[in-house]
Amino acid sequence: MRAAKLRTKIILFTALLIVLVISGSFFLVNRVVKGQIRTRLVRDLERSQLTLEQTQTNRLRELVAYSIIASENSTLKAAVDTYQTEMSSSSPVLLQLQRTVENEAGKLIQILSSIDLLIITSNSGDVITVQGIPARVVPKNLSLSSQPSVINSLSANPLGYEKAASLWQFRDKVYRIVSVPILLQDNIIGTLSSGFEISANLVRSMKSNTNSEIVFYAESGIIASTLSSAQNQALLDSLKTGGSQESLPSSAQQSELSLNGETFLSLRVALGGSSSGHFMILNSIDQAMQGIMGGIKQSMVLTALFSVILATLLGWGLSQSFTHPLINFVEFMDGITQTGDLSKKFRSPSPNYEVDVLARSFESMAHSLEESQAESARYHEELRQNQFNEEKLRTLAMRSRLDALISQVNPHFLFNALNTVGVMIDENPVEAQRLTVKLANIFRRTLQVSEKEIISLQEELNFIADYLEIEKARFGERLQVEQRVQVQNAKIPCFTLQPLIENAIKHGAAPKIGTTTIQIDVTQWNGRLTIRVTDNGVGIPRPKLDSILERGYGLRNLIDRLTIHYRSDFTWKVESEFQQGTTILLELPSQPPDYPAPAAA
Repeated sequence: MRAAKLRTKIILFTALLIVLVISGSFFLVNRVVKGQIRTRLVRDLERSQLTLEQTQTNRLRELVAYSIIASENSTLKAAVDTYQTEMSSSSPVLLQLQRTVENEAGKLIQILSSIDLLIITSNSGDVITVQGIPARVVPKNLSLSSQPSVINSLSANPLGYEKAASLWQFRDKVYRIVSVPILLQDNIIGTLSSGFEISANLVRSMKSNTNSEIVFYAESGIIASTLSSAQNQALLDSLKTGGSQESLPSSAQQSELSLNGETFLSLRVALGGSSSGHFMILNSIDQAMQGIMGGIKQSMVLTALFSVILATLLGWGLSQSFTHPLINFVEFMDGITQTGDLSKKFRSPSPNYEVDVLARSFESMAHSLEESQAESARYHEELRQNQFNEEKLRTLAMRSRLDALISQVNPHFLFNALNTVGVMIDENPVEAQRLTVKLANIFRRTLQVSEKEIISLQEELNFIADYLEIEKARFGERLQVEQRVQVQNAKIPCFTLQPLIENAIKHGAAPKIGTTTIQIDVTQWNGRLTIRVTDNGVGIPRPKLDSILERGYGLRNLIDRLTIHYRSDFTWKVESEFQQGTTILLELPSQPPDYPAPAAA
């Protein structure tokens, strides 16, 4: 059985060590790979940003070229100029002129099939016609005078058309537009704006070029996205609340965020100017990790299984070569323990270097112990034959007397405690079980304390606490204890308080009908310790008080022990009134001498 247990421990320990090494390696590889993936994704985001910006730039240049070509249409120029001239006079042909502008704009948007929106405005930015959106949804008196691209076209010192390109939000759609002036003899008579819609198809085409998730959001929310609807909602919530994004050191625009449990590395790309919309490029860290770590994890799992099997076989072989010699050695030591023959030699049927070294060391130790026993026997024989001087004999006699007095306390106290537990067994078995544990603690402390003559006051109080637990179980509510201790670092002879408490219970509480309160007061002043134990029990009649030391050995035993320790450097007093209670007062030094003083010659 012992061999099986040891063998099992060796195998389990070896297998566990292999699993821990594999697990640690996996976590280390996971951390390193995650760092490398993060670095790679940062580069991918930057490449995607360049691709996205280049795509936007190319598209805007295309729009600028289309707009310039369209603005040179002479029919359109004439219609716009005439419309603005007649507009100030409220001419009845104004509606006809507007229709002419709309017809020319309609022809242009059919020719320029790659644009989604065409807007013609006056030189004040008021919209004359919008093509690409049904006319019934375009409100009257619509003005684009606040659009950056229109402002740029009407400016005397315009910026580049691409820099001035802006976003136009209409209903639930967003358009990226550029504007060019419509010139007639170097005079700006209006603007022509062309644009494309930022839609789901657009971001999907961008994703195919960048291999990243693309999201466009504006003030009204997410306009187009290649993410799932649940991830879009999580992203929208994060954008509205500010999110819990961990800023990355590589770029101020980069961040890490979690969408429905999936972690993304994101890059925010502003469109420039005063636009209120932005693109966000996202690369999934989890998908990248899964793609790389999937194969690594499978390989490590197979490696771990193979390693565990190999470790089991190696552990089995190692245990076989070690446990058998070890068991033989344990049986050899058991034989010495049972017979006491220290001269026996270890003989192993299956030699093992480590166990043999251990056996040789044990045999050497046994030989030394045998010699020590012989030397000790000779020493004790000589010691018995030596004559001690008178001072040593007196000290030995006093020490023997003290040990005899302490030995009287232990049986007397333990008899009373066992009697209390015995009574509780029939009345309350559960409480008796608890008290048995307390009694075991008392036995243990009694054995420990009785080996020392002097103990700390706190050790004595701990002993009293366990003792009172048993007595309280015996007397119930009839016994109350109050304790006031104002002492630091005091030491007293062992079993100083116990007989005082025992007398208070035995002669004060036990005979009384009703509740008895025992007060324990310990104070310290000027190197002296005052111990006062008071009870309101039945008290002691005056005739019996005079012969109190002759009534029992508990108090007499205590006084005898204190006399040995302190000689005359202590006082004691008993005060009692019949039916009123009893007080026992002790006054002794706070730190007793280490050894009892020798008696006078």
